[in-house]
Amino acid sequence: MESRVRIIKLVEIKELDEQSYITYISTWKDRKEPLCPSSCDMAALNFSEWQKRELSLQNEATLPHGFVRAETLFLVEDNGYILGAVNLRYAMTEDLLRYGGHISFGIRPEEREKGYGFIIVKLALNRLRMNGILKALVTVKRSNKAAKNTIKKIGGTLENAYEENGQVIDRYWIAL
Repeated sequence: MESRVRIIKLVEIKELDEQSYITYISTWKDRKEPLCPSSCDMAALNFSEWQKRELSLQNEATLPHGFVRAETLFLVEDNGYILGAVNLRYAMTEDLLRYGGHISFGIRPEEREKGYGFIIVKLALNRLRMNGILKALVTVKRSNKAAKNTIKKIGGTLENAYEENGQVIDRYWIAL
């Protein structure tokens, strides 16, 4: 039996197939889990409106007031199957320094514990580095052991933690 090599890569939002994306977000909704990163939530928008909104965040000239330049990327197999998503922020506000940081990521629920979190974060860190970020902040709920393990495996150093709404939030820095 011949085995096929799976090719995965980060793709930009404008490269996404609408049906693959709708199937991807439905897996989160079926499990009644919030989409992570939250930038993947289309809310009341249709697919093209959502893409347009997200693309506007990539350009300083089209940023809404109070937002920083950001982009959402997707870890996708060569057949279009979406494994996960990552939101990158290229500047910090006081709020992002407290919770959010430079990176938010999520792996499709049925694809967790297969190493994709490590892959998506490593690729995201490369992209941040190419955009002049030399030290990346990642915040994570202490209860999210998989994300914490990924961040530690990549070399994240715990700076501090705080409690908010009954959740402990850990703040990690990763040198790029």
